[in-house]
Amino acid sequence: MRVAIIGAGISGLALAYYLQKLGIRYDLFESEAQVGGVIKSTRQGAYQLELGPHSLQMNKDLQELVRELKLEDQVVRPATNNQNRYIKKDGEYYCIPASPRKLLLDSFFHWRTKLKITQEAKVPPQEVPEETVSHFFQRRFGQEVVDYLVKPMVAGIYAGDPDKLLLEKTFPVLKQLERTHGSVLKGIDLQKELPRKPYFSLLKGLQTLPQAIASKLISLHVNHKVEMVHKAKGKYLLSIQHDVEGLADEEFDAVVVALPAHAAAELLDYTTPGFAAALHNVTYAPMTVVHTAYRKHAVGYPLDGFGAWHPQKDEPFSSGTVWSSSLFPRICPDDEVLFTSFVGGSQAPALASLPDADILLHVHEELKKDYAISSNLPVFQHCYRWPASLPQADLFITDAHLMAERMEQDHLFACANWIAGPTVADCIKYAKRLAQKIYSLRLSLQ
Repeated sequence: MRVAIIGAGISGLALAYYLQKLGIRYDLFESEAQVGGVIKSTRQGAYQLELGPHSLQMNKDLQELVRELKLEDQVVRPATNNQNRYIKKDGEYYCIPASPRKLLLDSFFHWRTKLKITQEAKVPPQEVPEETVSHFFQRRFGQEVVDYLVKPMVAGIYAGDPDKLLLEKTFPVLKQLERTHGSVLKGIDLQKELPRKPYFSLLKGLQTLPQAIASKLISLHVNHKVEMVHKAKGKYLLSIQHDVEGLADEEFDAVVVALPAHAAAELLDYTTPGFAAALHNVTYAPMTVVHTAYRKHAVGYPLDGFGAWHPQKDEPFSSGTVWSSSLFPRICPDDEVLFTSFVGGSQAPALASLPDADILLHVHEELKKDYAISSNLPVFQHCYRWPASLPQADLFITDAHLMAERMEQDHLFACANWIAGPTVADCIKYAKRLAQKIYSLRLSLQ
């Protein structure tokens, strides 16, 4: 059995790693010279910057992978156990209570919203076809919860708009609580409280993780762009640029497309036009990541926590800011603080395409106002654009998921964040499960 994997982002790398452990022959193709996909780290003088994910959340699979790659000594834990998140409302930051019940004691919501929260258990369950996240929270908790909690939270996780994202694709656990217990809050109360999964970074940046996986792979081919996938007599053939090894002559029993949906669509237009059409319709949110540093003494706000989200209801410039140096102090000089701000997303896509100079200026002005900064200029600024940052789990992605499931009968698989989920941990978990699925097919493909 031989498997072709196209794309060496974290999904393709993890899949190749797990297939290799299972003894399955594979070839992993990457069009660029570097691996890692959206996991990008860069060193700019004294600043260690994350251009993609700013940190990773540890789970069982990721912890196991870090241990197998011998990266334990590279793991950097947050400098503080305080991972509080804040939400800006009416020009002030409010700490998000750790539990729904504590919202009732907080001054963040209007009394009418608090009353609706207390009566959530009386709201009858409903089965709403293709229900959006906003609709679900509005009918159970009210519009203020949508505007000032759900929308900024979804912007932070998905760069998304809850008016469009489907509940079943983003927060299926909440829907299950409603079905099982008739109430979200009642279901939460009945569940055992789980400890919050810790965040971490890596000493030389998160890109260390994909590079470490790549170093273990025996059949990784960088600078090999796959231009087309062909199928003949039950086998797959690839058209490959810069094919000095003659891999285009090889036959593969299965193909795994580990690419963003739009890139996968272009690759499959000829072979599986129906699947390609569904992939073309998957939407992505544009996002610009801005890093800004100031002298510590110039910042008048106590940066005690993870960061802050900004509800679009108040028309902010950035959707939120991570207080990066409060979590990982070594990423900038000791006498400075480093903020990571996010501009754009599905709720404000036009902002992400403004000229660099405008984005940098607006972010600085917003930070200066929000955090009582006395400096007229930052000591450092840097921006990086993602024209297509994260896939959006809206109506269009449903068809792509259904088509991906059908194509598995032809041993054509997908392994990417548009099907696995938005986080690195999601992608690794999905890749591990897919490796086992492919392994179980080995006898039928001999």
